[in-house]
Amino acid sequence: MRALLAFALFGAVGCSNDVSPRLIAGGGVGDGEIDGEVNVYVIDESTDAPIAGATVSIGDKEKTTDAKGLAVFSDVEGKQTIAAKYMGYRSSVWVGVNGANVTMNLKPHEGMPESATLSGTIAGWSAITLGAGHIKAAVTFYSQTDNLGDKANNFDTPNNANICFGAAECNWTIVTRTGSVTLVALIVDRDTKNTIAEGDDTYSIVGYAYQQGIVVVGGVNQSGIVLDQIEAGNLETVTVDQGTPPAGLPELFALPGIEIGDDEVVQMLALAFFLPDATEFLVPKRTVFGADGTYRLTAVAQTASGDMGAQSIILRQGLTTPDLATGTWLVPPVNVDITRTTASWDTVTGAKVHSVNWKDAVTGDELLEISAFEAKTTEVEVPNAVALPPSGMLSARVNAIGADFDVNDFSLDDDSSKLWGISAQPTTIP
Repeated sequence: MRALLAFALFGAVGCSNDVSPRLIAGGGVGDGEIDGEVNVYVIDESTDAPIAGATVSIGDKEKTTDAKGLAVFSDVEGKQTIAAKYMGYRSSVWVGVNGANVTMNLKPHEGMPESATLSGTIAGWSAITLGAGHIKAAVTFYSQTDNLGDKANNFDTPNNANICFGAAECNWTIVTRTGSVTLVALIVDRDTKNTIAEGDDTYSIVGYAYQQGIVVVGGVNQSGIVLDQIEAGNLETVTVDQGTPPAGLPELFALPGIEIGDDEVVQMLALAFFLPDATEFLVPKRTVFGADGTYRLTAVAQTASGDMGAQSIILRQGLTTPDLATGTWLVPPVNVDITRTTASWDTVTGAKVHSVNWKDAVTGDELLEISAFEAKTTEVEVPNAVALPPSGMLSARVNAIGADFDVNDFSLDDDSSKLWGISAQPTTIP
């Protein structure tokens, strides 16, 4: 009886948390604190495919992933620093990880993504009539993947052939990403004020035209695409409350978008071209592109130097009303000091995670990302397993990330809508 009682009281103390390996969708952490074993999967960020042969290290232990992209570590306890690398990918380090199952997603080095050229017209263009001194204009754009930094979201069309100004027919051409694409044309009224000078011209939204579900294959151009105008009853005015952006970031825009699928968003960036200072916009209703459509708000405040300056981005997703608000912004990190071996910064209030990125300043290849899962962490070291090159110009940045999930229990696929903001402070390393 005494032995049984002792087991009941104390027997569980030495129990470990050895769970079955579980792949976490898109990357993430879960299944209880580390106490005994850690199962580390390594996957491709773009495809979620397992990466066999990746090198994973925890402390002084180093293993190679198997055909399933899995490496299992024993005799570990508490929060850990886990590093993963594979040739042709950005290396990744997670600091302060405390989950028995971990899936790390490595980003492949990006070449130029595939594209194709599409062309066509806008139905009913000639029937749009305006008053004297007014000119019809339209800009055609394509739906984006749900990744603001994806190069495929940022193709330029040569000679601005996707823009029509005053033509009898709007014959547009556009370079787009591959996959399922929605084309949208923003149609505006350009009021010239009956003057030759362009400085006093103003614009107002006339309407929109679109075509959905266009399947684009790399290098396979398509012509004769007709964009159908959206009925006036399927348009509504959304308002944008920009809140109080961080001081010292003078360039500001806040624009609505429409989420139409798991990885497809109609980002209304064309509005910034014609209405850069507006806070009210006439847009298609969120259900035009599908019954489950929702609004999103993307807001950016940055210094005049753009990507090479301080920046704060707000992303509010899954919105169902036309009143869009940024809420609280994240200030850019300060007291940033980044070398080839260390990085330090001051904690950003409201940030869930801080991360540091290193990039080859010449090729643009992303070399390393270190993510600190404890908000109070203000300094990280580059593990020897993922050491940066000893020479050559590097660009680097500290990011503060706002998210509403538990860093010890999350899935990047399932919880992506809980990411709401990021701020950044860049620097260069000679």
